[in-house]
Amino acid sequence: MSKKHFALHLHRTGSIFRETAIVLAELSNSNSWEKTRKNLLDNGILQKGSRETEIGILSEIKRRYIQAPEWLPTPTQLGQFLSRSISGRAKNQSLLVYAYHADYIIQNIFKEILIPNLANSFILRNSVVVELLNRLKDLTGAHWSTSTLRKWTVKFKTMLRETGFLKDNLLTKPYIREETFTFFLFWLFGSNRSIRKTLKHKALVPLCLTHEDKTYLLKKGNEKRWWYYTEGAGVVEFIPRFNNLEEWICELG
Repeated sequence: MSKKHFALHLHRTGSIFRETAIVLAELSNSNSWEKTRKNLLDNGILQKGSRETEIGILSEIKRRYIQAPEWLPTPTQLGQFLSRSISGRAKNQSLLVYAYHADYIIQNIFKEILIPNLANSFILRNSVVVELLNRLKDLTGAHWSTSTLRKWTVKFKTMLRETGFLKDNLLTKPYIREETFTFFLFWLFGSNRSIRKTLKHKALVPLCLTHEDKTYLLKKGNEKRWWYYTEGAGVVEFIPRFNNLEEWICELG
């Protein structure tokens, strides 16, 4: 990968989960990123006290969510989902998926540190993350200061706490909210019409779901009457009770 791919972003803005919900709500009113951006900056809606800070936040939101891969739900759909009366944890976990797929550094840390140690009562010390960042720095020839690496690590760990991956410094396998799972499931299934392909899609990787996790969440969807699901003798039957993702989001109230 090039230096561009391995650019650091998180240390400047943090998770910006709360700010993203505000921005996407504004975007739904104008359907124009440029108009939304201008309105937010002119009226100080993000309340950061610094135009430069707000410009940086909006640039990061655009990178993560407005320019997200086409195989993730659209910014409009994400904004609708974030406006529903569901838990903050469910919203944060959905936003994490986009942040993960927009950031090669986060992907590397999940692959090298988080996923192998989720079941190991692993203490995620700052030095462990910084060490990996230094290896990536050497690999790419990037110019990252020690101060930048430390700030990035602190912001990254805060993001993990907000999504259930970290309790204090203890790495833990989070309970992925059924709303988060369903948000991506309906979108992916609508694209490929195959529940097997949907459950194996790379979009779900940052949720760190095992086969047992997915089966449990599918059964939870049965209980909520979001779909009909059954599995037996190697045959999986999945019949959504909504025509599309938007219908299901409206059902959330």
